Amino acid sequence: MRILIIDDEPSLVKILSKFLEHTGHEAFPAHTAAEGIEKTTLLKPDVVLLDLHLPDMGGMEVLAKLNESFQSASVIVITGEGSVDAAVKAIQMGAEDFLEKPIDMEKLKIAMTKIAEKRGLKKEVATLKQQQRDMYRKDYLFLTDPEMQKLYSEVEQVAGQEKVTVIILGETGTGKEHVARLIHTLSPRSGKPFVELHCGSLPESILESELFGYEPGAFTDAKRQKQGLFEEAQGGSVFLDEIGELTASVQMKLLKVLEQKTIRRLGGNREIPLDVRIITATHRDLEKEVKDGRFRADLFYRLNVIPLNIPALRERPNDIVQLANFFLQESCKGFNKKLALLPDDMLVLLKNYSWPGNVRELKHVIERLVITAKGNTLSAKDLPKEIREAKAAPPAGKAVLSRNEAELENIKRALMETKDNKSKAAKILGVTRKTLFNKMKKYNLE
Repeated sequence: MRILIIDDEPSLVKILSKFLEHTGHEAFPAHTAAEGIEKTTLLKPDVVLLDLHLPDMGGMEVLAKLNESFQSASVIVITGEGSVDAAVKAIQMGAEDFLEKPIDMEKLKIAMTKIAEKRGLKKEVATLKQQQRDMYRKDYLFLTDPEMQKLYSEVEQVAGQEKVTVIILGETGTGKEHVARLIHTLSPRSGKPFVELHCGSLPESILESELFGYEPGAFTDAKRQKQGLFEEAQGGSVFLDEIGELTASVQMKLLKVLEQKTIRRLGGNREIPLDVRIITATHRDLEKEVKDGRFRADLFYRLNVIPLNIPALRERPNDIVQLANFFLQESCKGFNKKLALLPDDMLVLLKNYSWPGNVRELKHVIERLVITAKGNTLSAKDLPKEIREAKAAPPAGKAVLSRNEAELENIKRALMETKDNKSKAAKILGVTRKTLFNKMKKYNLE
């Protein structure tokens, strides 16, 4: 690690520098507060050893400046013998540790090891977060339909606005939960919990206790205190699916949460501060629900700050090809099978079907095909009867892929999955490597 030593005793600085360099670190000296602050700017050290007694500025003042401008540096304060109170105050101000003079080198070594481990853990967590973001991008951002590309662009914009309420609109099965998770994953709240609840799946009494928690004695079976989902999600996001199913009573309580940013457990009398982002979703037309008196207008306006619309799967037939092969690959991994990508005649049938259950239905159909597959290929006859016999024309303005276009999509997908490994891509496609090269040449993919 890169370590800056700010101390006005040259002999001590020299001893510390030699010791730290001997243990594998880089050490840099500074004999005044001004010099230390200047070098912190230039060197951007990982650790600052800071003497609390400097000739030109108090150590606490220096610590405050470091906390304000150089938060990435871990600070270990050096105090005179018997100055424990000052050290405790420094810890409260954000210092990582403290050492008393005369400095015990073994304690310094231990302190450095702890900081190195902590910084390594932070870096690991940051890497994992980035991997999670990359996973979501890979899994859900590959669709090429213009409406979906527009949606993903909007998702990335609103994700960073962590306090803004979002409502996701779309038919059942279009992937509203995935979009909600994507918003959370790409947001500054990604390290905190993502808690979800389907509002139409529980009776009102249970729904309230799940959301708000309860105190002992709040109702007959309330034997002990229980935190609700809002409390469990502190610092993170709460996703309320099918918000249009809420009763009038729960609507009123949710409105209060949005307005006051506090909750009260059932049977409690204390308002608990709340720091969560609320993401909601519904398949209903909430504006119509408001007009018909089934949904509170004031709650609707609170929720409808940023609406995101997910188009139905039948409105974007080209995505069916990409999603079908994506679900095929995911199901093969899950069930430990190896199947070639879906043949063209099968893709045409999938695209002609209206998919009333949207993406969820497509996923379940592909999973079922993978589970029941006898060999390493699938054919159109393996599809359910309602899909094989579907005669529905594509929506206006949406062209069905030709055989060549479907084949091109398959090749692109296989190459993307294998990171352009031609041998692996050929295996996925169920063709020889030579055939794959010929097809790539045909479609100018070389």
